[in-house]
Amino acid sequence: MKNLKISIVFAAAVFASASCGGNIENKPAENKTAEAAKTPSQPSEGNPEARDRGAVMKDLYTANCALCHKEDGTGGKMTKDGKTLNVEDLTSEKIKKMSDEKIRGYIENGVPNEGMPAFKDKLAERDIAMLVRYVRVLQSPEAGATNSSDPTGSR
Repeated sequence: MKNLKISIVFAAAVFASASCGGNIENKPAENKTAEAAKTPSQPSEGNPEARDRGAVMKDLYTANCALCHKEDGTGGKMTKDGKTLNVEDLTSEKIKKMSDEKIRGYIENGVPNEGMPAFKDKLAERDIAMLVRYVRVLQSPEAGATNSSDPTGSR
């Protein structure tokens, strides 16, 4: 009698598992998708996900940073709310030498005495991380050639 109960419970568990979408055929595809999501993709022309992520990073930068730091990240003098600011050049050697964590700290906490607002209450952590990554993109030699007004791409 005890073995019959165990068999019935086991059969019910197998049936429930199969009827709830737990069949084995679906598992490899789900695992592949999960593995692909964990593996960061490298930016390339043939990778639409990387292009989309690049567009998102650029849009975040344009919406939150470009007013002061300019589209190309070079910053410079500007007036905001009647105050003249000397906005940091994000492509400078000084910023290139900073750790990602330090740049992230400036974005999160701002630099109030220099006019840089804090974004920790305005942007999600993921968005701040994307901004740090975009600053690194702006610092790349390819970005300098693209952003330069000189048609030869030299700065």
